Amino acid sequence: MSEGQIVPIALGRFDTSQPWGFKLQGGSDVGCPIHVAQIQPKSISGKSGLQNGDLILRIGETDMQNATHEQARNEMIRSGNDVDLVVQRGGVAVKSTPAPPEPEEDREKFQEVTPKTYQVLQKELPQAEATGARPASIFDRRKQDRTAYTKADKSGYTKAYGQQ
Repeated sequence: MSEGQIVPIALGRFDTSQPWGFKLQGGSDVGCPIHVAQIQPKSISGKSGLQNGDLILRIGETDMQNATHEQARNEMIRSGNDVDLVVQRGGVAVKSTPAPPEPEEDREKFQEVTPKTYQVLQKELPQAEATGARPASIFDRRKQDRTAYTKADKSGYTKAYGQQ
């Protein structure tokens, strides 16, 4: 289809939970004609033939030549689940949105981190294997040594040190 050609577009959906799949921009209040700014290709509007840059001449039976953006939006809502549009192909030049950039590998940006317990284990493991014992553990300490920061009240609840 050539630019400037007037084309009727019929949009239909099952219910209002389905989006139309295009952005409406412009209006007499912003000094730009009402047009289609962005189409989602697999959406209802994309499959029906609506294109980026289509100038919207009519929504239903309402002329959109001098309509504000809010009037156009309200007419789309008022039309319900079946909307008849009359558009002019290529009526407005719009920028095509670039595809999002591919994510980069950030491996070089971050350093490898080894948990402290793993570092201690790596250091003690060769010594423990040489003597035939297992590496040191927090559970090797007496209970009073490892729970010095907590104390239990009479109800059995453990509170952090300093709590009342």
